[in-house]
Amino acid sequence: MEERFEQLTHLVYEASLDNSLWPELILELTEEVQRVRDSRYLEDANAKGLANLSLHFKRAFSISKRMVDLQEKEAYLSSVLNSFSFGVAMLDDTGQVLMANRSMQEILPADANDALPLLLPEQGEAKPLSNWVRTCNQTGVAHQLQLETGSQRNLMLLPRQEAETIGFPSMASAVLISSGQGHNGSLSSFAQSHSLTNRESQLVGLVTSGNDLRQAASEMGISYESARTYLKHIYEKTGLHSQPELTSALTTTPLAMLRRRELRLGEEYQVRQMLQLRDGRNLEFFRLGPATGKPVLVFDALSGVTIDMLGYPDLCSGILERHGVQLISPCRPGGFRSDLKIMSSLREFSTDIEQLLAHLKIDRFSILSVSFGSGTALGVAHDLQDRVDKIVLSSAAYPEYRHENWRELDQFYHMSSILGRHWPSMLRQVIPFLVRSILQNRDRYFDRYCNRARSPDDIEILSHPTIRRRTAEMLAQRTAQGVEGMVEENLLNAQGWDFDVHDIPVPTEIFQGDLDNVAPVQGAEMLADHLPNATLTALLEKGHYHHITNWPWLVARAAGHDLAVNSDRYCIPDL
Repeated sequence: MEERFEQLTHLVYEASLDNSLWPELILELTEEVQRVRDSRYLEDANAKGLANLSLHFKRAFSISKRMVDLQEKEAYLSSVLNSFSFGVAMLDDTGQVLMANRSMQEILPADANDALPLLLPEQGEAKPLSNWVRTCNQTGVAHQLQLETGSQRNLMLLPRQEAETIGFPSMASAVLISSGQGHNGSLSSFAQSHSLTNRESQLVGLVTSGNDLRQAASEMGISYESARTYLKHIYEKTGLHSQPELTSALTTTPLAMLRRRELRLGEEYQVRQMLQLRDGRNLEFFRLGPATGKPVLVFDALSGVTIDMLGYPDLCSGILERHGVQLISPCRPGGFRSDLKIMSSLREFSTDIEQLLAHLKIDRFSILSVSFGSGTALGVAHDLQDRVDKIVLSSAAYPEYRHENWRELDQFYHMSSILGRHWPSMLRQVIPFLVRSILQNRDRYFDRYCNRARSPDDIEILSHPTIRRRTAEMLAQRTAQGVEGMVEENLLNAQGWDFDVHDIPVPTEIFQGDLDNVAPVQGAEMLADHLPNATLTALLEKGHYHHITNWPWLVARAAGHDLAVNSDRYCIPDL
């Protein structure tokens, strides 16, 4: 026994340094629980073996957390630097780029190995950048330069000594800084910050570019008096009083330093919405589709990319319009921007749902759930069954089912059905580790799953780069406030539902892949037997993630349409 615990301890520390070992670690932890679940090691809270292992696990988690924190800090710093409209690049002695933010990358050529563009001072001879770095450091004087290509951006080259006084690391032989986004970018930021109309913004651009008011009016095709009226409104909105003040404000506004990103489609469609509940908590929900469409509440799995309303609302909206469905995805407590609430029952979410339905003026609705979202979905259906028209469950996980050969299944089954039930304190530690491993090594994580998957359909879906990227992005957004909400929901699922599914008479359809190695089809069969008004359709050669491409017809069936299986499928877009 001690030898096994020693091997497990080594694996714990190895996994803290190499996140790709998580599947093996979870498997070994599950094996150990199975070995000792009927022995004194789990009965005695002070048992030496598991207690020591748990202690080592906490230490390993601390090591991994510090490592990931450093990686995340570097990523955050890079994100901040990339938000600036002015370019920054650190150079070595040969003029090669050590680091450049996005604005500078747009100025420098993509292939900058040995032929960075020649640079010209405002007056003088063209030289390679490496020569200017050497000259700059020899004289200790900063040089103002321009690209030989005729770019209007001014460039300033700082020698190492001057760059160090600002705070740049000494590893940089010189630092190249570009001017900001220019007049147009500054104007856009200025207009946005002061809520200027398009015509007011156009006038500001003209009068701050050397035109007097009459010239600006002529350029705009309006009368001089109209231009004066526009200018008066501009002064009222900005608190300024003259054209010189406008010009000065336009070039000094802090927003002028920021890159103005394109409006994301999710923002354009206003998918993300918030509701303040009676107890003061905030509930976020995603909403898409025609306002007059049949309301379908979707309870997604861990990452929330089954129906990617945030990433591809235009594609999703077209499908929902075609089927006349208004899709609503309530974010569970602690997920996305919903405030955390520690729940003692999955049914407690029903109170939040009731308030959401009242806010949206919805009386009756249907439900679509995916994977481990089934527990919360059925808890809501149990309490609000008089208002639910239909339930569709996809890849449903049923905690009452115990698989005969659990070793052939995926780590999520190991975590929920074994660790979560028999060693919940370990599950609390495992989930944060697992989330970070996906975020830090998403391709490695998906590759490991695909190697164990039995379904070619699962392998094809989870090998798609869009699904890999969006899963990590959505998981990061879901856990931005922490993973506690996810942990609590998983524990409530693992410990067994505190409601009886026999008491849910709502018409229910279950669609389960016959090669599902996360929630086996035998568990769906048991759930269908326990629900009084349920039917099960086994999908041949499908695995656990079929809903990522099958969601259009699943949603349509939830809304009451009699669509055939595979009759309308989602085509995953390329990156």
